[in-house]
Amino acid sequence: METKKLRASQHFWNEKAGENPYWYVSSSGPYHGRDLTDFWTSGLRIWNDVKSSVGYSPLRTHVVVEIGCGVGRLTRAISPEVGRVEAFDISEHMLNIAQQSNLPNVGFHLTQGASLTDIAANAADFVLAYCVFQHLPSRQVLQSYLREMLRVAKPGALIAFTMEPRTIKDWLLPVFRVRRRLMELFRSDEATGLYRAEWVGIRLSENTVQRLSPIRLSCTTLHGDKWLFHGQAPA
Repeated sequence: METKKLRASQHFWNEKAGENPYWYVSSSGPYHGRDLTDFWTSGLRIWNDVKSSVGYSPLRTHVVVEIGCGVGRLTRAISPEVGRVEAFDISEHMLNIAQQSNLPNVGFHLTQGASLTDIAANAADFVLAYCVFQHLPSRQVLQSYLREMLRVAKPGALIAFTMEPRTIKDWLLPVFRVRRRLMELFRSDEATGLYRAEWVGIRLSENTVQRLSPIRLSCTTLHGDKWLFHGQAPA
């Protein structure tokens, strides 16, 4: 069942890479006429905010593993500050765009699911997933990713990821999905598929995320609308 859901996710993100990749990476901007200079600059702002929030100080000898790199918005910001970035995404079409940046110290990897098998154990100084895990198909896939993050992290290394906070609106999610589907039927010039499970993903409570994690995590608010979970791999 999880394999089937992950294949559906891969198909969805490949489809969206062909439709409007920059908007589906960052839906905070306009769907049409996106300012790409601002899009790439936002990656640097996000990277600086993440570092400050979790207390990460990059070194030129460090290896960073990025999960869900998309078109490489954060990858471009991370790569000048570290020795190596290993960037993963489920969509080969997103990766094709990311590779056009020609970053010399970045390896891009296609993942078929919640696995980082291209990376050896205890290899990374920092493991990050920004605005990715809320789109996962199930809590089981999230748990698998968290285990993989810990596997590839060096002893004492930081891991960090964001989730969408669970609110009372989540109880009305079926209604919102129907409403969104109806809107798309009459407005074909806007973003599509926002009612689909591959976009809606999972909305878990903070306690549920903590139960799924192999280690105890700290949780702070990032940019006012995201939970930023972070912790250290066992020494």
